[in-house]
Amino acid sequence: MIHMNTEITATLDLLGFTQNSFVETILVTRNNDGSFNPAPMGVIRQGKLLEIRPYKSSTTYRNLMTGNMVSINITDDPMLFLDSAFKDELDRLPVVDDWVLMGSDATIIAEKISRTDISEQQASFTLEPITLSITNKMPSVFSRGRAEAIEAIIHATRIKVFHHENQEDKVKELMGKMILSFNIISRVSDSSSAEVKIVQKLKYLLVKWGVEQ
Repeated sequence: MIHMNTEITATLDLLGFTQNSFVETILVTRNNDGSFNPAPMGVIRQGKLLEIRPYKSSTTYRNLMTGNMVSINITDDPMLFLDSAFKDELDRLPVVDDWVLMGSDATIIAEKISRTDISEQQASFTLEPITLSITNKMPSVFSRGRAEAIEAIIHATRIKVFHHENQEDKVKELMGKMILSFNIISRVSDSSSAEVKIVQKLKYLLVKWGVEQ
């Protein structure tokens, strides 16, 4: 486990946290009852600090308003993203042990140091990394199928919100992007792969929400 701030900064570089760019992670916050809430979350590197921008309607936002600690879990496993994004609807709760999301490749424990409003719907939190632990040192090949599955999951989280708010123009735009991801997955991934199973689960959720496909 890495504790020194200079070492954490250097490791962030190695992990791909480029300055002022979004990377996709799974953020864990603590609920009022003491349980953990994992949720996909884009993270932006700002020098030695990290920034997240949750929607105010989210559990992540509510937890950050009352708590100061989070963990940022790094993975390219699309099933972990799916289970974290739709844990209540798919009844598949990821396992979190002492802030670490089981199955992730690395975990950053960070502390909230500031909050600002971006808009009426969204806020920004600045986080300071405290510790960083790497659990999987084995490199893996880049998979377009896995990447597109994660992209589709992120689109789905926004489609759910926009559909609930009757912002159908935004829903239609995101649906077009999601269908492109589905098409790529069908070309590059095996029919028995996790990515294809994720496509099926996302289509099920779209039907459940009443979103036209």
